[in-house]
Amino acid sequence: MTEPVNELLPGETLHRLFHAYKRAMREGLHAANMPLPVSHMRTLKWIARTSGLTAQQIAAQTAQDKGRITRLLNELEQNGLIEKKPHCDDRRSQTLHLTPAGDALMDSFRTVETQIRTRMARGLSPKQIRDFATITGLMAENLES
Repeated sequence: MTEPVNELLPGETLHRLFHAYKRAMREGLHAANMPLPVSHMRTLKWIARTSGLTAQQIAAQTAQDKGRITRLLNELEQNGLIEKKPHCDDRRSQTLHLTPAGDALMDSFRTVETQIRTRMARGLSPKQIRDFATITGLMAENLES
């Protein structure tokens, strides 16, 4: 007799992986003297990837509350890591850009992130990593639709 599909899905394993990854990132950031929380670094990463995003766009893309994103962005701005500029098409909006200090921090973050990813993928083949990314991407899409 085969197990039901629900018993085969790795919910607990994904939960454990998520928390282990987040913990490793926190520890890596701490060791690299980057005191910002992982959530702040992830937001900086969004801005670095696509300069000129608005708070609304980040909230939509990360599926987070706009109020929470706004508070986080205000902290990043107060720390001199981002700057807000008027949106060219919408006077009510502001676009977000990294400052030189934000760029430098992102370079350090990328180093930490690469170290953590390398550690996480130790012992896995490139095919296994690709398959994992494909499968977890599909699972995320299933839950988001």
